[in-house]
Amino acid sequence: MSDDRDWPPDSNDEDAGRDDGQRKEYGVNREYEHDRDSRGTDRPTVDLQDGEGESRASEEDTEWGPGRDPGPGDGGTEPTGAPTPDEETARLWAALTASLAVISLGSAGAIALAYDAPTAVAGAVVLGLGFAAISVVGRTASPALFGYLDEAWAEHRRYVWFSTGLFAVGVALGGLLFAAGVDLTELFLEILQEEFGEDELPGNGGELDGEEQFELTATFFIVNNTPPFLIAAFGALTLGLMTFVIMFFNGVVVGNIAAVTGAEVGLGVVVALLAPHGIFELPALFIAAGVGFRFLHRAVQRIAGSRDALFTTGYVVRTAALLGFAWLILVLAAFVEAYVTFLVADALFGI
Repeated sequence: MSDDRDWPPDSNDEDAGRDDGQRKEYGVNREYEHDRDSRGTDRPTVDLQDGEGESRASEEDTEWGPGRDPGPGDGGTEPTGAPTPDEETARLWAALTASLAVISLGSAGAIALAYDAPTAVAGAVVLGLGFAAISVVGRTASPALFGYLDEAWAEHRRYVWFSTGLFAVGVALGGLLFAAGVDLTELFLEILQEEFGEDELPGNGGELDGEEQFELTATFFIVNNTPPFLIAAFGALTLGLMTFVIMFFNGVVVGNIAAVTGAEVGLGVVVALLAPHGIFELPALFIAAGVGFRFLHRAVQRIAGSRDALFTTGYVVRTAALLGFAWLILVLAAFVEAYVTFLVADALFGI
């Protein structure tokens, strides 16, 4: 074939018609295109890295929504507008909140059967209805609710896992301290006595008309667990020191006391006394600590200049939604710890 031959050929050229299947694909001559590219072209081109193309690509790379994880090293661009989760994400969050509703209502039933505590029953029912309302509203009327929760989890989950690992290291150290002969039980009791008063603790003579003044209720656990929850979340104000102390020190105490108690009554009893409420309380605290560590990282990014703003509307809304959801889980843990944990332990081990 001659290089001087014009293309496309005249429609009456029979040779061109015969060679059409070999040299054309979707109307484009490969050899002609190759030759044209080798000689260059005067036709204008568009650089996708300039102007609007760059802006759009940058937004796609830095913005994140449900199912997209920015990671701990994300830049300063924040998602805007109310997020709409995809079907699978909405279904997962709806299932989670519905499960928490069932557990709350089940706890209310257990309390009604085992205790004369109508206020506690009513509180657990209200909590269950609250979780149910979140499930229904997020699935129907306001999908953005689950969108904010999912975005918040995507942003904070690495920090939550870090908090979990920090607590686990503390638990391991507490167990090693017990193996070395260190018993932190007395220290723990002294802390309780300083906080509540020795006479109010059960078994220390705190009685009034034959009844103990100290009563373990859901309100008691909510009141006493909420401050550590908030301190962990806002621990960035102390450069993360308080968040670190709460996670690590609590892990050491739990690990040591669990080892001491397990050596006396058996590991099964310890698990029965910790697991029913711990599966709710610990994740709530881990989420709060994750929020604290994430905020500290954002502050460092802002100081370093890699983040445009420390606070944005989207960040505040989604973080508040995640913290509120975690606190509701902490409240559920309080009802379980006050009324259900001992029922489980007694049923399994006759405590």
